[in-house]
Amino acid sequence: MRTLMKHVVDTYVPLVPETLPASLCQTYGLPALREALRQVHFPDAHLDVAQCNDQLTPFHRRLAFEEFFLLELGLALRRRAGQQEPRAFPYCQPNHLGERLLRQLPFRLTAAQHRVLLEILADLQRPYPMNRLLQGDVGSGKTVVAALAMLMAVSNGLQAALMAPTEILAEQHYATLRALLRPLAVEVALLTSAVKGKPRQALLARIARGEVPLVVGTHALIYEEVTFHRLAMVVVDEQHRFGVLQRGPACAQKAWPQTSW
Repeated sequence: MRTLMKHVVDTYVPLVPETLPASLCQTYGLPALREALRQVHFPDAHLDVAQCNDQLTPFHRRLAFEEFFLLELGLALRRRAGQQEPRAFPYCQPNHLGERLLRQLPFRLTAAQHRVLLEILADLQRPYPMNRLLQGDVGSGKTVVAALAMLMAVSNGLQAALMAPTEILAEQHYATLRALLRPLAVEVALLTSAVKGKPRQALLARIARGEVPLVVGTHALIYEEVTFHRLAMVVVDEQHRFGVLQRGPACAQKAWPQTSW
């Protein structure tokens, strides 16, 4: 194997093109890509053996830097592409339902919840769809922030959806949102694979006509049979638990084009 790898390195590493700008390599003291590839496979005798084994040499650092740099670059390009996509549904009306809910809550939002909510509402005023990650410990109040954000869509005569990875979690969110929004007379529907037959067809028809402002469900929400009238916001809970294709942009774009997340 060592002889084979030596042949591969000697033959093909000289053909590898440099991926990082010279100015970037100079700023961070990064060696050239070809040299890094050669040294991590067949290090020079003067290199520290312990550092090589622990992957702490400048050549290992160069490869790690490049991996993260290209990942960040891809995310930045994807973000810029999203910002160039026009929003399908503008938010012209204030969040009057959210303001009513705030007045009826038995507690006041924390400073962090209030700050995040204002950031989300500011995102919704921009001319392109929102794509935001809300992170917090269990019990930190993510659900109430999500509910207040979704009410912004409902206040504008649009629809919102919350997708959870399991039926149990979807049912829990459904119960929580129903209790929260009952004083506002905002209807919340539950759509999972357990909803079958005539009740399912009736619910799908009402969603398609825009009669249901807020829908909670599992991945059943992205089935082809599900058609929303004016879906403007989607909240995905524990998105890392969905499949790769279900989380992919092609699937999301097919199911919910130009929708805020």
